[in-house]
Amino acid sequence: MREAMNAIDRIVQEVERKVRLVDEKLEGFFRTHTVRPGTFRPAVDELRSVPNRLSDMATEGSCAMRYAFAYFLKATAILQFLVGAGMAIGGASNNWEGSMLTIGLGIMVFAQFVWMGGRMVHRSADRKRYAQFQNRLLRLARQKGGRLTVLEAATDGRMTVEQAEELLRELVARGHAELRISESRMMVYMFLEIERDSEKDDARPIDEL
Repeated sequence: MREAMNAIDRIVQEVERKVRLVDEKLEGFFRTHTVRPGTFRPAVDELRSVPNRLSDMATEGSCAMRYAFAYFLKATAILQFLVGAGMAIGGASNNWEGSMLTIGLGIMVFAQFVWMGGRMVHRSADRKRYAQFQNRLLRLARQKGGRLTVLEAATDGRMTVEQAEELLRELVARGHAELRISESRMMVYMFLEIERDSEKDDARPIDEL
């Protein structure tokens, strides 16, 4: 099972690498060719979305396998604990039969380790899913020119409003985004690094500042 999850992780990494290559080639094409606005944009946008969709599918497959393995471990742990408890109770009620009681207690202890393993795998899947949502949200912010609302993030990012709001607030807390409010009281999250992308060409060494 672990080998299968590692294989899916390698697929995800390879797909993400291809995503970056495709995006770099498209950017290079538009920089070196004069194209009438809107001529190829719909087709290019669709082409750009294909690697992202493949990456999402691979990541979702990896998360699904991790969740399935986690639930399998937890279910196994519960079953082992019940079997061990039954043996321990049977040994205690049968004039404290030493061997059955010892085996039962041993199974119960082992079941706790299996349960802990299931929780670790579950947390690993949660972290991977959270990273996927964050990556999807940042891609969406780039498509929107660095401006994003919670509903846009939830709708186009295929996540709940609560998840989108949590991700955006965390990015604000880390300094990657800034919360602004429009005249109509609409909350807009600004991604300054994306909005000021053109400033990268004017960047200078720190000692020259």
